[in-house]
Amino acid sequence: MANGVYNKAKAEIAKNTIDLDGSTLKVMLVKSTYTFDPDHDFVDNGGANDPIDHEISVSGYSRQTLTTKVVTQDNTNDFAYLDADDTVFSALASGQTVGGAVLYRDAGGADSANPCIAFYDLTDTPTNGGNITVQWAAAASGAVLKLA
Repeated sequence: MANGVYNKAKAEIAKNTIDLDGSTLKVMLVKSTYTFDPDHDFVDNGGANDPIDHEISVSGYSRQTLTTKVVTQDNTNDFAYLDADDTVFSALASGQTVGGAVLYRDAGGADSANPCIAFYDLTDTPTNGGNITVQWAAAASGAVLKLA
């Protein structure tokens, strides 16, 4: 599977209805059973293959807020990007395999109102009581989200 941006996020960014550095953005981990679909508008679309249906649920897991966000315009390379600190999920109990991460905007209510932004394909990693870190790309490569 590959990384991807959800269609709703593309439209919200184009319409300037999503403020990438001013909104609360969160990261959730999904099991290797999740199949990215750019048509998933929300964390919970009400279907059977939504991100929420594949979210890991081991002890110690909780969704993490993206921290130290900054949106930067790169005129030299002709793109803009969202950068942030790497996201750490601490002390995840054994029992499931993480296959990806979903970036979404926390709208402050139910997951059916939290729009998905991007999916990141991670190397399948079994939880084992340790930490899992989502290490974002370097700024020159587009960081968390590249708009080209």
